[in-house]
Amino acid sequence: MQEIDFERRIEELERHIRELKEFAQRNELDLSRSISQLERDLLRIKRRTFGNLTRWQKVYLSRKVERPQSIDYIDRLISDRIDLQNDRFFGDDKAIVGGLGWFGRYPIVYLGQMRGRTTEERVLVNFGYMHPDGYRKALRLMKLAEKFRRPVISFVDTPGAHPGAKAEERGQAMAIAENLYHMSQLRTPFIAVVIGQGGSGGALGVAMADRVLMMEYAIYCVCPPEACSGIIWKDQGEHAPEAAEGLKLTADDLYELGIVDEVIREPLGGAHRNPDLAIRRVGRAIKRHLEDLLQYDVDELIKMRYKKYRSIGVFKEGDQT
Repeated sequence: MQEIDFERRIEELERHIRELKEFAQRNELDLSRSISQLERDLLRIKRRTFGNLTRWQKVYLSRKVERPQSIDYIDRLISDRIDLQNDRFFGDDKAIVGGLGWFGRYPIVYLGQMRGRTTEERVLVNFGYMHPDGYRKALRLMKLAEKFRRPVISFVDTPGAHPGAKAEERGQAMAIAENLYHMSQLRTPFIAVVIGQGGSGGALGVAMADRVLMMEYAIYCVCPPEACSGIIWKDQGEHAPEAAEGLKLTADDLYELGIVDEVIREPLGGAHRNPDLAIRRVGRAIKRHLEDLLQYDVDELIKMRYKKYRSIGVFKEGDQT
């Protein structure tokens, strides 16, 4: 598969450089010139490779388990946290965390969708698929933010809402719809950051924000390319790369379409290559947008939010100059 091949060559060269350094140190040899040349070659290959990724390759990067996840951003960017559980109706969905905290000098409410890394973690958080109780939990926290005039920061990373029968029985569609309704009128600034997968209504249910930011190699789409392939070509995902091209699901695509407000550039090779730098960049972007939003009156914010979402999907015919 092309998504594996494009990283394999880089990983092999990185391993070769590490082995050469160890060999030189072990045998007290001066191979610095050769190693420097290899490192320059590696940098050139990385720039060429990651400067020409296909949309399907970006899908692959968005799903890497090594990428910083919501809890990593929350741990680094939110201080003095008080985690809150439960939707006060059914139970506590582990696929989303949330609570009160401080972002720098600003008191905020945070939300973070969880995908997990180990098998045990991923089972605990339903592999990132939220149930209705998760959306109701998020809504309870958003209303709490509104009550105490705290901005909301939401970290989005899910393959989608849970598709199971139990989720449908508990009102999955209604829970997401209610979130959309209340987010459209939320009387406090709201920032969403798509850090990995932004899957369908599962993502939108916690992301109808004043500002939607998106990591460079994240995706945001109505359905996974594999599902689109099955719907259009009636196959088992063989046309997923072609579907990814048609879905226009990358950060740059969505910025051009006016759906996201900023693309946060990732370290060379992806956020998983340098998580600290990726998290710092996200923090700087959130700070910039939060300080801008706090300048507006709440009524003006709601008007701007309404205008933002009403304008999505509106195009003018004719030549563009």
